[in-house]
Amino acid sequence: MKKARFGICMLVLFILITSTALGELTRPMGVGQLGYDAVVISKTVSIRPTQNANAKAVRKLNFGEHLPVMPVGNGWCECYMSETEGLTGYVLEDYILLNPAYITTEDSTPVYAWQDRRAKRVGLLGRGETYAIIRMDENWILISLRGAAGWIARPSGDPTGTARMRTADVLRAAQQYLLATDTWSGNTRITAEALKDYYSFAEYDATTREWLVTFESWREDVLEVIVDDDTGRVLDNEDVYG
Repeated sequence: MKKARFGICMLVLFILITSTALGELTRPMGVGQLGYDAVVISKTVSIRPTQNANAKAVRKLNFGEHLPVMPVGNGWCECYMSETEGLTGYVLEDYILLNPAYITTEDSTPVYAWQDRRAKRVGLLGRGETYAIIRMDENWILISLRGAAGWIARPSGDPTGTARMRTADVLRAAQQYLLATDTWSGNTRITAEALKDYYSFAEYDATTREWLVTFESWREDVLEVIVDDDTGRVLDNEDVYG
């Protein structure tokens, strides 16, 4: 009887693993109720009570763990550690990936040190493994490997709807644009200090390959900026309004 149950379990597991499409890409999901989904891409990352790398860590997360975050600037993100208690902390942006897309392999896949099949191999992915995408470059995909990174060839038939830019880079480009163009909201000029009063959200449109970045303050002031995913450039002034 035990052998029969074991055989059934193995059969179900086999079906789940082999049902993955070739090089299946899971697209970024956008902002959620508490912020952007983020995944840890280093071996471990420390959550600190303040935006100070020397502050004593209040919690540590391991590679692959998820947490909801909101970028606050200066390389930091505010993270929500408890929905019930409302506890928050801060994590360095370099050790997480915001709003990531994922790729799931169908077969064993070599990982290279750079974008060339003749390059040194730094790893070999197994069948049915899922990895967060750091960025995409032509026919190659850079993935996170427990604190390191490597390149895999982009599979044939790969959908083009996956964004190339990281959400954090999109938000940074939009912020820099607002500051450089002396944008005003109501009677207030947008400055680096004023931007701290705004929450920012980025939504990707796979059809136009553009990001719509929305800045919204507690006063319900709203600014919107469009960022081109291919070039990283912000479109002209007509796309910014309050």
